[in-house]
Amino acid sequence: MNYLLRSDRWLVSLYARVRGWRPSGRLVSSVSLLLVLLVGCAGADTAAQQLPTHLLDIYDQRTDSLLQEATRQLQKMTIEEQIGQLIIPIWEPRYDSASQARYLQLIDKIRPGGILFRKGEAYDQYRLTRLLQERSRIPLLITADAEWGLAMRLQGTIRYPRMKLLADHCTPEEMYTLGQHMALQCRVMGIQVSFAPVLDVNNNPKNPVIGTRSLGATPDIVISHGLALARGMEDGGVLSVAKHFPGHGNTDKDSHKTLPTVSGSLEELQQVELAPFRAYIEAGLGGIMVAHLSVPALEPDVTCPSSLSHAVVTELLREQMGFKGLIFTDGLEMRGVQRAEGLPISVAAILAGNDLLLGPLDPLQSYKELLSAYHAGILSEETIRDRCLRILCYKLLLHAGEMLERSIYNKEELYEALHTPELVSFAEQLQNKVSHKK
Repeated sequence: MNYLLRSDRWLVSLYARVRGWRPSGRLVSSVSLLLVLLVGCAGADTAAQQLPTHLLDIYDQRTDSLLQEATRQLQKMTIEEQIGQLIIPIWEPRYDSASQARYLQLIDKIRPGGILFRKGEAYDQYRLTRLLQERSRIPLLITADAEWGLAMRLQGTIRYPRMKLLADHCTPEEMYTLGQHMALQCRVMGIQVSFAPVLDVNNNPKNPVIGTRSLGATPDIVISHGLALARGMEDGGVLSVAKHFPGHGNTDKDSHKTLPTVSGSLEELQQVELAPFRAYIEAGLGGIMVAHLSVPALEPDVTCPSSLSHAVVTELLREQMGFKGLIFTDGLEMRGVQRAEGLPISVAAILAGNDLLLGPLDPLQSYKELLSAYHAGILSEETIRDRCLRILCYKLLLHAGEMLERSIYNKEELYEALHTPELVSFAEQLQNKVSHKK
């Protein structure tokens, strides 16, 4: 099926692929509720304008109450709960009693907006996801760093070739199908957000961190294959998150360890680094992750990471490039964003324009910093409400807090759902194609 030809019928078949699941109309109908954001708040400078238009193009559109429901939820929340929604801790997917107690305690204290799990075992993460969702009064966005599939983080799941090999040997249509399959596996696990595709143009052979995670060394190949993958994911009901804005390809340092510099003029950045992100935005796709980079052409303060730069996040990404989706920071435990002076990192990141703080070193401390900034008048209630309302809208869209229609209770059933014959066969086809063309 051509990846440009999308329909509701495909979504139904997606669910039907897993034996025993009966798709309902809830996903299709609730996604189409996003039209409310356009109809109800035209002209308003609020989160209501943040429309993932790719999803609106796919599903039948209704004119009722997504925004109204999100607003009702927001009105029931204290400012403390709203602030908690801006934080996504990174946790080990451990199901032991000590880990459960620690995680549940933080859920109760700060009401985080979501969770990102590190490496671990799929069944432990599945059970832990269910436990945390049941405990959280406000549904959690479960996110995944699954650039080349769940196997990047979870043992015993389907492993796909790296993105560079796929882009070298596969068509955009095949990348779209891969995105569909990745989305299905995420939904089985209760995951609503995947931090992929990597849209960095890997044009620096000395780059120590991007490499084969990138789709290629030219904007054209990154755009054609990256957008196909993202469309497949979003057509499957999982939010794609393009990274690492404004482009981490032309660096010779790793932002996990230091603050890399992306040199080049604004014109050069527009032609190369920013081109894939511009195409992603124009396609109406839904999420972007901002990297920790020094980009002198965009932010004159070379000590200010792009993730903390108002000029980069708000002025460039939101205003000039017109991005209308969710903005995530890159991991805030990375060395590239650490600094000794100025506002706390959490506060600076929200003021820069980010919606969600990914992986602060100490989530509880970040929560306290944001709350203190609010009481000090540094963070306005309007800013907090705007970010929170946008997050709530996406949670309703993505059915955050819900597992799939058929509950899976034991390990064997889970792994069967993650390894259906169609999923396994397509993964083998990709592996064979890449191997035969080396």
